[in-house]
Amino acid sequence: MLEHGSFSMEINAQTLIIRCYGAWNIQTVIRMCQEYKEHVNSISDSPWACLVDFTQWELSTPEMWEHIDELNEWGNANNQKFEAVVCSLSIQKHLMEISHDVLTNVDARFFDNLTQAYEWLDEVGVYQQ
Repeated sequence: MLEHGSFSMEINAQTLIIRCYGAWNIQTVIRMCQEYKEHVNSISDSPWACLVDFTQWELSTPEMWEHIDELNEWGNANNQKFEAVVCSLSIQKHLMEISHDVLTNVDARFFDNLTQAYEWLDEVGVYQQ
């Protein structure tokens, strides 16, 4: 089956930035999780952060959350210390809050806009503006 929806990833200092677009199916989720780990492997020797930009995301199929929970557990065990999430819909925030239960070593925060998220990540020393 072909992927539906898309994403982009880049690294700035010790922060993985993920921008999510459209409505995702499971194939998109699986590829995102693989690429996430590949990107993080280049920064995981020091504490790192993830910024998740959901401002253009339209949710996913329910089986996504099993993979996201596993990815969060992986990050928790691989030196992730911060997560900034920017949501455009309250349901996105609610679903992400549930998935963050496994992030016991990670300071996870939600922001109304990208500027606030970038400022916080800069303050904690993992992002360079």
